[in-house]
Amino acid sequence: MAGKNSLFSWKLNEIVVLVVLSIAIGVLFWAWTLVSALAKPLSAIGLDYLLAGVWFVGGTLTAFLIRRPGAALGGELIAAILEGFITQWGITAAIWGLVQGLGVELVFAATGYKKWNRWTMILAALVSSLFSYTLDFFYSQYWTLQAWVWPIQIVSVSVGGIFWAGIVAYAIGRGIIRTGVASNLLSGDDLV
Repeated sequence: MAGKNSLFSWKLNEIVVLVVLSIAIGVLFWAWTLVSALAKPLSAIGLDYLLAGVWFVGGTLTAFLIRRPGAALGGELIAAILEGFITQWGITAAIWGLVQGLGVELVFAATGYKKWNRWTMILAALVSSLFSYTLDFFYSQYWTLQAWVWPIQIVSVSVGGIFWAGIVAYAIGRGIIRTGVASNLLSGDDLV
């Protein structure tokens, strides 16, 4: 029973890391808005979604480093709120942050917050991608597009999510762990 309580008990340093990392990722989201604008011509055929996976990193990377219930949701939401303040998206960014973070959180919750390998990160990124696309589908009224665009969008958002929020975020997280700066966040078993 003590293990379960400790899983849900956040330490002050974990909260500080969550906030600081989320702010940094929120600034990344702002910069990525500028980069993704270059892919706007590809949106007519759905390929702009190949870049969308960066917006799911707030959930995957923070959860990978902090490994507590709520880290994915909190990390994605804080980053999205900051992005909303410094981009044209406004408060609607928080809605996407909530949905994307929830997708990541559900995957880690399904593992009991015990699986932190590449495959779990990839699955978390994929679920976040699909949650985000579902929100986009209704918000942006994609049902008005020709139906052949939908599968291209779904494959693109899935591939982009898996690459950026799964594979790249996992590599960044492992790199951070190898530097030793995360040693006060992770137990000895988690450092392997």
